[in-house]
Amino acid sequence: MRNLIYLFPLVMDIIVGGFLFIAADRFSRANVPGWMVGATMAAWAVIYTLLALTSGFVIKPEKSHKVLVGSSIGIALVSLGFLVFNGLYTQFLWLILTGCCGALFFTPFQMYMKRYIPDGKSGIVHSTALYTGSWSMGFALGPILFGLLAPETAFSCCIAAGILMAAGFCILEFLPRLRTSQQPENLPESAAKTVDYSRYPDMVWMGYLVGGIGCVVIALVRTMGPFRGVTVLKLSREEMGIIIAAVSFAQSIVGYMLYFSRNWMYKKIPGILLNSVGIIALLGFAFGNSFASFLIAALLVGIYSGGFFFFFVFHSLVHPTKSARYVAGNETIVGATGVIGPLLGGALITPASSHWIFIAGAIMTACALIGQQIMLRKAGIK
Repeated sequence: MRNLIYLFPLVMDIIVGGFLFIAADRFSRANVPGWMVGATMAAWAVIYTLLALTSGFVIKPEKSHKVLVGSSIGIALVSLGFLVFNGLYTQFLWLILTGCCGALFFTPFQMYMKRYIPDGKSGIVHSTALYTGSWSMGFALGPILFGLLAPETAFSCCIAAGILMAAGFCILEFLPRLRTSQQPENLPESAAKTVDYSRYPDMVWMGYLVGGIGCVVIALVRTMGPFRGVTVLKLSREEMGIIIAAVSFAQSIVGYMLYFSRNWMYKKIPGILLNSVGIIALLGFAFGNSFASFLIAALLVGIYSGGFFFFFVFHSLVHPTKSARYVAGNETIVGATGVIGPLLGGALITPASSHWIFIAGAIMTACALIGQQIMLRKAGIK
């Protein structure tokens, strides 16, 4: 029953992912400059960054459910705004408000979900995997929702979803038994074999490095991918919806599969393999010239992002006393890279040079790989 709480980030990211996709798609088809396409994600990310930066210090874990109720109601109202006031440039207002609701959802949710972790060892891995898989699946379903349904129908579904989430958080407060953590002596035999992460060094800065560059890459793929797909490959909205959704589907599957993780987050070889997949995927976007090649690249990006997002979240949640601040740092990085990546890429991109943005992403990923290996060596980890 505890695992049902991970339906909430799934639903929220269906909404957020759909909003970001439909806005980027509409601007791409309006023949506006590339920087304006990138600005759609940046509009969301600027306010997300500012609120995420402060929310980890201001919001108390015991009050997190109230913030979650408010952000759920807020996203329903934003959905209504998208539906009623649907002008092209008016979307910037709704994207900004989506950033507000998102920051006031995902940061407190990571505090909130720690109340449902049954123990401090295997539980943190299981929760990280379920959280990563769930919100990733939401981002996968969002573009499909807005790619296949009429916008009016999709926005109406989002209004209903926001109201249902708010009701769900209220109902959970009347089910306190779900929140009671098991004591070590009551754990099942399988849990006794789990890794004690308290004996590992605090590697949150390594998580910030790998996750930060990974977030830039994902921001570029989600905004500049549609731009390259539409202007160079002449792909349809439905085809681009499938491609962007494929990233998050693969990301979600990898996230769920990492439910059975042990200690790869502290090893060198998995880091080399993970970042290498990201580099290959970005080169696929740079040099691909068909729907099929873009789809393969998207699946590889999803494998890469599923691993680094798990890595990113794990290293912030695993610390016993600093997780609230570390989570705020994570979400700030997510927001900041959502500004820097699309705006920089959008300012530099033209149809003729769009492949260079993805080459730059591959170079940044290689730098993350080098930095990760250096940090592991300094920590004395082989």
